Amino acid sequence: MRVVSRRRRALPALLAVLLALVCGVVCVPAPVLAEEGDQAAYSADEPPALSARYALLIDRETGTVLLDQGSDERWYPASVTKVMTALLTIENVDLDETVTVTEEDLAEVTWDSSIAGLVPGDTLTVRDLLAGLMIPSGNDASYVLARYVGGGDWHAFVDMMNERAAELGCTDTHFVNPCGLHDDDHYSTCADLALIFEEALKHPEFVEVSSAATWELPETSVAPARELKNTDVLIDPESPVYMGDTIVSSKTGSTVEGGKSLIVLAERDGRSLIGVVMGAPLEADAAGVAPNFYDMRSLLEWGFGAWQTGEVVSVGDVVGSAEVSLSSDGDAVDALATTSVVATVPVGTTLEDLTFAPSWSGALQAPLEDGAALGEVNVSLGERELGTVSAGAARAMGLSIPAFLVWWLTSDPVHVVLAVVGVVTVLVVVGVVASSSSRARRRRRAASSP
Repeated sequence: MRVVSRRRRALPALLAVLLALVCGVVCVPAPVLAEEGDQAAYSADEPPALSARYALLIDRETGTVLLDQGSDERWYPASVTKVMTALLTIENVDLDETVTVTEEDLAEVTWDSSIAGLVPGDTLTVRDLLAGLMIPSGNDASYVLARYVGGGDWHAFVDMMNERAAELGCTDTHFVNPCGLHDDDHYSTCADLALIFEEALKHPEFVEVSSAATWELPETSVAPARELKNTDVLIDPESPVYMGDTIVSSKTGSTVEGGKSLIVLAERDGRSLIGVVMGAPLEADAAGVAPNFYDMRSLLEWGFGAWQTGEVVSVGDVVGSAEVSLSSDGDAVDALATTSVVATVPVGTTLEDLTFAPSWSGALQAPLEDGAALGEVNVSLGERELGTVSAGAARAMGLSIPAFLVWWLTSDPVHVVLAVVGVVTVLVVVGVVASSSSRARRRRRAASSP
């Protein structure tokens, strides 16, 4: 396994020493604090404790599920619903088209809704409305887009949402509105939301809007310019849970009945994770940060810190051995991988931790060429299958002629009969030839006698 080890550094307990010098007291040093920026040690066997009811963490490159906390349980997605609204908008209309907000668009927006501040008569591009949908999580923008994309009827748009969810393989999702306002029949799961999010991430326009910390809505004939601010505090530099450029795309959600939800695409050091939490408590702390953000930060740090993605088996690695019979070069040959396996595994995993199951059984028969194909080897880590590699002989294995003759004679009684017949035949031929030679010599002697 190509593993980059995690170095742990520690600062001297300088403060404790200074205090001891000042006070003139010799004391036992306190535990040393890690330098600012150091990461705690993470273990794949110890996932973080979460406040959310349900959670899912996936390595995007390999599709490996790192954490599954009821990911197939139905729950209320709240405004994470808007990922589907954004996806259908991008798939069905030009983002440079303009749309005028109507009174009817705002009729379904409740008093407690998060909004983008749209007013009737606002004429904005679809792109700006998408920003109003995703960044401040505007329910007003969701109904404007649903009406426009749905051909004048937001209910028709909701039908499109459910059809698209089914196309994507979502088996436990049903929408009744385009924004996520609570309804007992409006539900999804962490697993289904991840499918919808993955599809949306295929569109650069979605990533652009969903990753923006702020967005400027232009002045319209009925309203001044407005700045929209993202509801995801993981991308807010003033927030105690700020994660900087690690967060590539995200969508928050919150209702009284469903609690706090969040879906995120995070990238770090060439790795990419999708995280989902649903049903976290509503109450924020003194810093104004709700539990769903702490949950997500813990999930992502654990995912990046305790797991790694790369070649667990590389070309040339020894992945077993094969018995070889009738060889003059030994009884077995190492099996070398001729292909590789990329997988997501706990940090520190080595070849010795893996299990190799070859497709061949019993002894192979010499001769074998160097690199001769032996078969395939299934690679596992514990109960989890990681992949399959092809294997070849590490060296040539020559044929032992004496061993081959013994094997041939003993492998079938008919061979013994054939061997005896062959020997007898040879002896008879030798005898006949010898007898003929003897008679010929006698004749020559007789002819040469006076």
